[in-house]
Amino acid sequence: MALAPRFQALVRFFALVAITTSVAYMGRQTQVRTDVTEEGLSRLTPETLEVIQGITAERPVTVHAYVSDDVPRDYVEVRSRLLNILREMESSGGEGLRVRIVTPKEYSLQAEEAMEKYGILPRELPSREGGRLDFKATFLGLAFVSGPREEVIPFLSRGLSVEYEINRAMRMVTADKKKVVGILRTDAPIMGNFDIQTRQQQPAWRIVDELRKQYEVRSLNPTAPIPEDVDVLLVPQLASLTQAELDTVSAYIDAGRPALLTVDPLPTFNPGLAPSQPKPNPQGGMGGMMGGSPPPPPKGDYKGLLHRIGVEWADDHIVYDTYNPHPSFEGVPNTVVFVGDRPDGTSPFEGEGVDPTVAGLNEVVVLFGGELRKAAGFGGQFTPLLTTGTSAGHHLFEDMFGEHPLFGLQPKPAPYKASPITGKPVVMAARVTGGGGGAAAEGQEPPKDRNVVVVADLDLFHDQFFQLRERGGDVDGDGLVDLRFDNVTFLLNVVDSLAGDDRFIELRKRQPKFRRLTWVEEQTKEARDTRDSEIQKANEKAEQELKEAQEALDAAVAAIRARTDLDENTKEVMARSAEEAENRRLDVKEDKIERDKAKAVNRIETEKRRKVDEVQDRVRILAVVLPPLPALGLALLIFWRRRRRERETIPQSRSRSTVARDTPKKS
Repeated sequence: MALAPRFQALVRFFALVAITTSVAYMGRQTQVRTDVTEEGLSRLTPETLEVIQGITAERPVTVHAYVSDDVPRDYVEVRSRLLNILREMESSGGEGLRVRIVTPKEYSLQAEEAMEKYGILPRELPSREGGRLDFKATFLGLAFVSGPREEVIPFLSRGLSVEYEINRAMRMVTADKKKVVGILRTDAPIMGNFDIQTRQQQPAWRIVDELRKQYEVRSLNPTAPIPEDVDVLLVPQLASLTQAELDTVSAYIDAGRPALLTVDPLPTFNPGLAPSQPKPNPQGGMGGMMGGSPPPPPKGDYKGLLHRIGVEWADDHIVYDTYNPHPSFEGVPNTVVFVGDRPDGTSPFEGEGVDPTVAGLNEVVVLFGGELRKAAGFGGQFTPLLTTGTSAGHHLFEDMFGEHPLFGLQPKPAPYKASPITGKPVVMAARVTGGGGGAAAEGQEPPKDRNVVVVADLDLFHDQFFQLRERGGDVDGDGLVDLRFDNVTFLLNVVDSLAGDDRFIELRKRQPKFRRLTWVEEQTKEARDTRDSEIQKANEKAEQELKEAQEALDAAVAAIRARTDLDENTKEVMARSAEEAENRRLDVKEDKIERDKAKAVNRIETEKRRKVDEVQDRVRILAVVLPPLPALGLALLIFWRRRRRERETIPQSRSRSTVARDTPKKS
């Protein structure tokens, strides 16, 4: 006897439930997992699998994971990804790998164990639930123990790659010896310093702590030879060294040893370290006769050293790029350069010939950086790492900063004079290789092939980028990723490549993809281009007017000096008087020209902002109108199909047309 259709549907439903339950149970028993997301961040890479499968019983590793059971909404994804990777490690690891997952409660014995034994402390994280702000004590830390060696990850912030942190800790806890990164002591206090004036200890930059997770980091005396066991030399602000200190760096590089050199035309954390400024007094005073201490030694020939390496650096050029892809950074100066894919077709991190250390990065920010070129006659390879787009130029340091008689170095008001846009990308960081041989000094060997990376900015390594990285790009604290800068990844990749250790370069790039509204950028490109062109014209007009005023002054003085009816003393007095009068008129005219230029720039910016707002308003309207259309269309289609099926199932004898035909008409 055949079952009724509704009973057949019920049997199919229960059969489907039984199949799904059986498959899930078998998968759980066999530890089969898969990650179907596009990024695959919860799936272990072959490199990580090789590490965990290579752990043997002779040298076991125990992973203690302290993971809170209840975390704020912003950290649910991090917790889930961590637990997935730990379970994958447990099922795929070698004989000597043991994974212990603990869910400590606040003030519990497990929490005390994490804090006392491994220094893993809970973080007070904000939690927004039910319209109120609360704070939760959250554990997301790991300790890797192999015999007497320990590697601890105190807390996994949102911006950290879980697999990368675990892979690095596993390799470090099983490694016999760490490589050495030597940081040369310069006027840039990367390693920390004691401020004599404030009598306070300045902490080391966070980049030092980050490097210590993978390397042995040493502070090096710039006047002593670099020790032979240093694998990579980091020189912050090369332009602050004396000639004797530069000779130490030169000897190291001529030996073919790897180095990372930073040369910054305007360090924002201390503009006094700019190349045009004298070395600061180590005693913190004025020095010389007034200060009672000897003046600081002069700076060395850093340009000559760079030229020998294969790099030309214009130390007073501060690069600008008018392209800004971030509406939230609309007001920042154009000397903040966003390095990444641009609508003009430049793509420094994609394509053929891109250096592996930067290939696949999302975006790097350069703050008031400099311009690098390949030195004339250099026979080695000059590979750009960070470049601008085609809408770039430069400002001069003297146009942006001036010396005040009382307050020292002070910024000048914007807008600044600018070079014309060349239409060609500007290089701000480059790798230099090869170029060895050539002439050598008496009694010395010829220089070996170079292995140097030069970065024309020191600010891109500063602490704010580490803070932003830990927050996962959440600028306003709303739980969403607003932006992601890869400054930290860029630096670590460069150091790894110089040290000859490329195990982590690809792992660091495994991050959630940051997807930008490229259509909106294309729609607003015309407004940005018009703005840039109009500002360039306003600058050129102001410069032309100032040039004409200066020429008028020079002509008036020259006319007096050319007169033959006056003696030299009279001509000198009249020329000086005319020059003073013309200078007063010139100052008044300069003020007027600058005011007119500022008004023109403000008008141009307002017009550009209006056009961008129009595009954004259109996008908002489309975002409200378009999403419901597919659902409404589907609803209409379903309604039409149901009505049609209803009409088909009505017997012919009951249809409206048949009833109307068979009903007798009233007489």
